[in-house]
Amino acid sequence: MSKKTEISFEQALTELEQIAENLERGQLTLEESIKSYERGMELKTLCQSILAEAEGKIEYLSKSGSGETQKKTASPKSETSSRAATPPPADDDELF
Repeated sequence: MSKKTEISFEQALTELEQIAENLERGQLTLEESIKSYERGMELKTLCQSILAEAEGKIEYLSKSGSGETQKKTASPKSETSSRAATPPPADDDELF
């Protein structure tokens, strides 16, 4: 039975990279290679679950009704206009 320990995404990724380097060097025995491979698969699963959880949180925040987390594009303002402002018609009859 293996102990479950809390490990951060960054720690898991660093350990996973180290395992990959050790396996690539080819200096491990077969038994060490198998144990390293098993540990690497555990770390890969852990990293994937952490990423999936983070993705879910981001998706939830993006869909929240407050709108505070959503990016909004402001409409461009025209600072110079070639048109002069036209006054409204003086009489309602001119509208019809």
